[in-house]
Amino acid sequence: MSGQASSATQKVGRPSVYKTTYAKQAAKLCLLGATDQELEDFFEVEVRTIHRWKHAHEEFCHAVIVGKDSADDRVERALYQRAVGYEQDEV
Repeated sequence: MSGQASSATQKVGRPSVYKTTYAKQAAKLCLLGATDQELEDFFEVEVRTIHRWKHAHEEFCHAVIVGKDSADDRVERALYQRAVGYEQDEV
């Protein structure tokens, strides 16, 4: 009986390759405009794994969201400035 109890608590499937340092790396990549597909290439996993990491690791999800939001804000500002005729002297 004791063998059955211990096997019930064991996780099924492949162990995760996620490391806590991935959140910081993902944030930097997303600040540079990386998509989930580009994160997939960088971490050498499938895009489904990136989605799983977002659900399983709050710090990873937060890093991706903050990084992408910041990159999106820069793009929005640049598009707005271009649309209204913003000019800047070249240095």
